[in-house]
Amino acid sequence: MKTTTTSKDNYPYGGQAATVTPAAGVKGTIIRTFDGGCAFRVYHDQNTFTDYDIRHDDLNVTIDADAMAAFYKVGEHNILDHSPQVLGLREVE
Repeated sequence: MKTTTTSKDNYPYGGQAATVTPAAGVKGTIIRTFDGGCAFRVYHDQNTFTDYDIRHDDLNVTIDADAMAAFYKVGEHNILDHSPQVLGLREVE
């Protein structure tokens, strides 16, 4: 039995044959889809990309230092969004 997936192996997935490529080390962007869900977008160059539906339920993500992202706490609600500088927010005094 194989224990690791190599480049472009074929496996049954969801009742169909699927070509499987390892995702380890792939850099992408989590995007919001038109239906309000999220997808993982991988850019191949400036004009082409592939969007992947996210079905993984416990995937670790590290936010790059240059991502200009911030966590906000509003009451009991926790939000991940662009940094205050990107949104043009001013600090409350």
